Amino acid sequence: MTKYEYKTLVLPLTMGFFRQGLPDISSALNIEGRDGWRLSQVFSPSTTLGTADSVVAILERETS
Repeated sequence: MTKYEYKTLVLPLTMGFFRQGLPDISSALNIEGRDGWRLSQVFSPSTTLGTADSVVAILERETS
């Protein structure tokens, strides 16, 4: 039976005047990918005012 372990990566959004900037998601995922992590899901949770202040990536990899 294949077993997996999971890791959560929280990437904060940069706030600019009237806009939000995305974090460098590809660089962060490439760094984690070198250690065998693979993207499973990504989402942006909203705050109480309906805006988002981060992007959350859920990563997985097989364990032995």
